[in-house]
Amino acid sequence: MAEITLEEVRKFLSVMEGHKTSLNELRSEFRIIRESKSFETIRMIMHRLTEEKVVKPLGARGEFKVIKQVHPVNWWDSKINEEPIDFIFPRSYEDNTEFGIESIVEIFPGDLILIAGASNFGKTTLVLSMLGENLSLMPSVLMGSEYTASDGKITPKFKRRMKRMNWVEWLNDGKPRFQLYPVGSDYEDYIQADSHNVVDWISLPDKYYMIDTVMKAIKDKVGNGIASIVLQKNRGSEFGEGGERTERYADVYMTIDPYGSESMLTLGKVKAPKGKATGRMWAFNIVDYGANLHNIREIVKCSKCWGKGYIRSGQNNIRCDQCQGKKYIDK
Repeated sequence: MAEITLEEVRKFLSVMEGHKTSLNELRSEFRIIRESKSFETIRMIMHRLTEEKVVKPLGARGEFKVIKQVHPVNWWDSKINEEPIDFIFPRSYEDNTEFGIESIVEIFPGDLILIAGASNFGKTTLVLSMLGENLSLMPSVLMGSEYTASDGKITPKFKRRMKRMNWVEWLNDGKPRFQLYPVGSDYEDYIQADSHNVVDWISLPDKYYMIDTVMKAIKDKVGNGIASIVLQKNRGSEFGEGGERTERYADVYMTIDPYGSESMLTLGKVKAPKGKATGRMWAFNIVDYGANLHNIREIVKCSKCWGKGYIRSGQNNIRCDQCQGKKYIDK
């Protein structure tokens, strides 16, 4: 048979970018015998392609990774929206109080907003409020095991919650203003580009080391849209389940913890702040059986006990009478 050429091998590898191959696979593809001169030619070609950074050898003998080829990006005159979008964060329509996060944080197309919170302290209330506030901004998608069963039927508490969020017009001419998907896993496969994708919540039992990979996949697919993602968090933990990995691809990171009988939202990582943002905190209530927010106000560390919740009295520690042991007071 004719001698195998560099261009023939290059053409074969061009459709395998990002995947593995091997000398044995190449031998099979080009129907050559291991002991033949052509097999030695294959070795020499792969050596040259390694030097050209078309492939890279892997640990196993004779195996290679075909490198995905990239080209310089035209960043200077590409037509993209450089301005932040008018994304609205949750507020209370019960008493006209608000977090005011939009005044200290900029949100851009393609951003990922993450809410990591302790169970039953307002994660779903917050993320559904974000969904409702931004229905006019772009198409909206909601998915998560909190809302539907695997057969696509909605849960009774979801329907009740939506009715009690009576400040939102969920329907337009009798049709829903957002799409509800019966998705309970592999959320990254169902992300809709150029839409507000709300995922409540991501669970990866025994595979939390994959959380940053999942979040990167979501971020890559959202296009000019926004992803608002919910994670579970242990009380008092700085990060959601998955640890520091959960922060890597978030543009805004919010955590929710108990605050006495109320809830406390803490603003963590912010990629595009407008003034001081990271570290600011707000207390709030959940009313209407989990449907709405109430009495939102900013809180700061207690100036008397310096956030300890107690003060010294002689040889004893006693509860701070200024913050009542909560460690924080209204600003």
